Amino acid sequence: MDKVVIVGVFDFVNFYICKALLDEGIEVRGVQIESEDTGDILVEKRLEIGRNANFTEISLGDISNDSYENETIVLSVYDLYMRYKEGYLLNEDMLINLISKNHWEQIVILVPSQLLSNVIESKAEVVIDDFIKRTRAQNKDIQLLYLPTIFGPWQPDTFMFQHSILTDMNRENAFKGLREETGDALFIDDTVKSIIEIIETKEPGRFLLQSGKNNQWDLCAVFLGLNKQGINDRIKEIKDEDLTKSIVNSTVPISVALTMQIDHAHRLNR
Repeated sequence: MDKVVIVGVFDFVNFYICKALLDEGIEVRGVQIESEDTGDILVEKRLEIGRNANFTEISLGDISNDSYENETIVLSVYDLYMRYKEGYLLNEDMLINLISKNHWEQIVILVPSQLLSNVIESKAEVVIDDFIKRTRAQNKDIQLLYLPTIFGPWQPDTFMFQHSILTDMNRENAFKGLREETGDALFIDDTVKSIIEIIETKEPGRFLLQSGKNNQWDLCAVFLGLNKQGINDRIKEIKDEDLTKSIVNSTVPISVALTMQIDHAHRLNR
């Protein structure tokens, strides 16, 4: 990869991908569709990456009108889903045409792992499933990376872990409801390393990132003192044909990773 366009660059997972790519000296053009972050949080995120000469913040129109050669595009449907913004996927001018109009060297889409279920029930999941089908109908050489719960600093409060942390600080908003998959959990730093490794292979296909452990989400919940009663959003049966399962190497204990998230939440909300 020489050049990457990231759609939703200040969203949770995409923000880490952007930082990691910049650390590798890769040129990144980033566009934010919309953000619910407060001004101060966006300012801090921009400060983290804006000083890097390889980063340029652009608009969706800039991407459509000024396509570079040898560019990879990364779209995190996962982040849109966790922000309750999957409705953007219904805007063909905004996203479908963006993907089909340009001659991308590579298309990477991050997807909630629930979309691997044999049964797609919720309206949000139907919207995402339809978007993926329409996208693949135009270009089958796409990398679809399926993610379970991702945790770490900057995690939005639509995740149970961050909501629990903010609740303990008396800073929580009303919880919109469980959306994350509770069968597995991955630390963001480790996840991004695996994501970039997969992207760099340039091999199209469907990839499920996993911890390789049976109770990773539960262990995180126990550390945070979460009451798991009534929580059940685990994938029972998945569509695993042509699916590559990739184990994410864990570099730090759960306790260390979640303490980093807690400390970061306290720093942002002090």
